[in-house]
Amino acid sequence: MKMLVVDCCIRGEESRTKKLYEAFLENISGDYNVEILNLNHENLAPVTREELYERELRIKKGEKDSPVFRYANQFKAADVIVIAAPYWDLSFPSLLKVYLEHVAIVGITFGYEESGSVGYCHGDKIVYLSTCGGYIEGRHLGAEYVREFAQMLGIREFASFTVEGLDIDPLKAEEILQDGIYRMKSEISL
Repeated sequence: MKMLVVDCCIRGEESRTKKLYEAFLENISGDYNVEILNLNHENLAPVTREELYERELRIKKGEKDSPVFRYANQFKAADVIVIAAPYWDLSFPSLLKVYLEHVAIVGITFGYEESGSVGYCHGDKIVYLSTCGGYIEGRHLGAEYVREFAQMLGIREFASFTVEGLDIDPLKAEEILQDGIYRMKSEISL
């Protein structure tokens, strides 16, 4: 089975969210071919009018394997998708939104019918992992956005886990993170 890990850990190796998803990967059971896509190393930019026109033209020509659709095809092919992003400005870093714009392609990952949009992705599950310096009391707008995005693309199973309160007492941050990792291992499984 294919697992795509979308790493949007802006702080790189120091990222607490990165530590969380690495612990998740250590805990998975089953035979997964894991591919990690580190968004910090990608040349992602917001989609422009010209790019939209190029996408539409390639879809009309049936060129769905074009490099323009790399992210959409990679996402669509995954059986399980793990998205790791810190809680950032009430949701997640803008880099993740830019990536999702490159995934949502009419004709590849979703389409329209009379009843509305229909997802073409057949992955089993999306797991959204995050960390937060304060407390968000269970309301993570980024996780909610990704849940709706997943449903639009046809992926119905969604799990989310956030370790909160990491900046409240800096002396306890590592202890809180380790406790969160322990809880995540029992709450989130594949």
